[in-house]
Formats: sequence, C-alpha cells, structure tokens
Amino acid sequence: MSKLTRKVINLLIFSSISSSFWAIYRVVFNLFLRDLGYTNQFIGRMTSFEMLGAAIIGILIGILGDRIGKKKMIIISSISFGILLLIRSTFPYKNILLVLGFLNGGFMTSRRLLLDSYLMDVTDSSIRGAAFGYNFAIFMASGVLGNFIGGFMGEYLGLRLTLYITGICYAISPILLKNLPKSVRDKRVTLQKVLDFSQYNKEEKYILKYYLLRTAAISFGAGLFVNFGNIIYKDLFNMSPSLIGISLSIAQFGAAAGSALSPVLGKRFGPFKYTFILNGIVIPLIISLGFIRNPFIFIGIYALRFTFMNMTNPVETSSVLSALPKNRVTSIYSLRNAANFLTRSLAAFIFGIVSLLPSGYTYLFLISSVFYTAALIFMYKLFVPLRKNGILHQLYSNNS
Repeated sequence: MSKLTRKVINLLIFSSISSSFWAIYRVVFNLFLRDLGYTNQFIGRMTSFEMLGAAIIGILIGILGDRIGKKKMIIISSISFGILLLIRSTFPYKNILLVLGFLNGGFMTSRRLLLDSYLMDVTDSSIRGAAFGYNFAIFMASGVLGNFIGGFMGEYLGLRLTLYITGICYAISPILLKNLPKSVRDKRVTLQKVLDFSQYNKEEKYILKYYLLRTAAISFGAGLFVNFGNIIYKDLFNMSPSLIGISLSIAQFGAAAGSALSPVLGKRFGPFKYTFILNGIVIPLIISLGFIRNPFIFIGIYALRFTFMNMTNPVETSSVLSALPKNRVTSIYSLRNAANFLTRSLAAFIFGIVSLLPSGYTYLFLISSVFYTAALIFMYKLFVPLRKNGILHQLYSNNS
C-alpha cells in the first residue's frame, strides 16, 4: 500500500481536531436541553428540524463545494456552525432552537460531506482506500476523545460553558487548512444538473439507485436510536453525563480501531464479504438491545453494533464514490446526505412519540432491525456492478 501524501496527512489532522469538537457538541447538547426541562418529544422534534436542514441545505452546500471549492465551503460551514451553537446555547428558547436547528443541521453535516469529497480530490486509487479508512478511524477516535472529555467538561465546567468552548474552537479549526491546495471545481454544476440523472450511464444509475435506497433504509433504522444514545442511557440506567460519555466512547473506540483496519481487512477477506458479513451480524445485535436491561451487557452489545456497522463504512464509501464521476462527487454525496437526513428526520420524530410508550425502547429497536435487514439486501445489489467493473480490485486488490 502506497504511503499517504503530505496533503492527505494535513487533511486528516484537521479532521481529527474538528471531529473532537463535533463529538463534544453531540454528547453535551441534548443533555443541556434535558437539564433545562425539555422533553424527549421536543428534543426529537428539534433533531428532526436539524435533519431536514442537513438534507436541504446539505444539497446546496454540496453544489457550492463543487462550484467554488471544498476548502472554501469547509471554512464557511465551520464558522457558521460555531456561531449558531453560541446563539443556541445563549438563547435556548423553543422557537430559536427549532429555526436555528434547521440551519445548524446543514452546516453540521457539511463537514463530513466536504471532507470525504476533498479526499477524493487529493488521492488516487493506490491510497484512496487507506485514506478513507484512516479518516473514518480518526473521526471515530476523535469521537472517543470528544465523548470522554465532553462528558467530564459538562459535569465539572457546566453544560453551557462546555458548549461555548466547543463553538469557538470549532469555528477557528479551519485555520489548519491554510497550507492545503484548492480542490477540484466545476462552475457548471447546478441543482438542475445534479437532479438530472440522464447524464449518468446505465451502471452509474444502478449504483446511485441502490446507494440511495441503502442509505435511506440504514438512516431510518439508525435514526430511531443512534442520535439519542445519551438520552437512552439516561432513561434506562440513569447515568451521569461523564458515565454516558464513557459508554459512548467505548463504542466509538471500537469503530475507530475497526476503521483503521478496514483497508487491511477489506483486502484480506474481500470488500464485499467483509461488508456483508459484518452488516448481517448487526441485525441480531439490534434486536437484543430491545430486551437487555443489564447496563454492562447493554453497553457491550451497543458498542459491538456500533463497531461492526461503522468499520465497514470506509470500504463502501470509497468503492461507491470511485465508481461515479469525480467532478460530481460532492453533489452526488449531498444527495446521499439528503436521503440520509430526510429519513433520520422522520425517525427522530417517531422517536419522540414511541419512546414515551411503555416498552417504547423495545419497539424502537425492533422496528430498527427491520430497516437494517432491508439495507443489507440493498447492499448486496449495490455491490453487483462494483464487483464486475474492477473498482474493488483497483482499491483493495480483491474482488470478492
């Protein structure tokens, strides 16, 4: 495997810093709202607004990323996210939280969207699989650090002050990109062209179809509980913020380790087999979460589910994006994000209702398992052309 270039390493350093502050925000903000007396139903509704913003604004940011460059859009999005977080933390009133939550969702999701697309610009097939694996591992490892630090900061510095620190640091983090080159641009990209599927050939249309269907199925299933892991731990086991941070960190540590190994495992077992088997194991793990109420076993199974599901992400993402037109990658990825967050928005709304029912969390996990099963079927179909066109062999030297 080729050595990573300096450009890729610099981008990964920025990814680690921004991911850490993002993770602190994720573990603290919902607890901040609960501490103010907001119910699961309202938090679910607010999260639903964030997801809608991520879907709608994310498409616009994706198009702008292709038109004016990913680097510029990362800077704009980071500053905007930091400012919105400071406002939401200072004035946590319902209407403000809902309206700014919509805007915040778009800027929040754009970091991952733009970073993955930027990686496509600065890599070739010899290092792309490794670069995506390391980037996702860094994202998860930074999440471990962020969850751990965020939990303790929230408990000992206060939730609001922790959010202030996070917003400021996130806003200035793009200074780390100053030495990176400009990314690939295409000023001809428009919303109409992004939605015009006639520009793609038959194989590309097939890949897009099942990529979006798989994304929607997984996102709905995950959206029923993943965004509310901190609330679930608090409701089921009455954990403190620091213990919740540690529990979530355990899950992300496993995903980080697995993601770092994903290029090697994908090459050893074959990217399709590697992804299919681990995604299949996840389904019974989700079902079991609906019934287990021992905190230690629950944390262990939750961590395994999170690890197995996320450690295959770099292999799938690098394979799919490599099979699609490079000058449209950011826009295409923004469509994937739209499918992701529109379904997560609906799932977040349903969480707010079902979680209030007796045995509500059991129902949520059972419903989730159905959609993960559908996603596994879509994944099988998605990899059919990827195995035939040689993309898997180019990236991982293994077509199975």
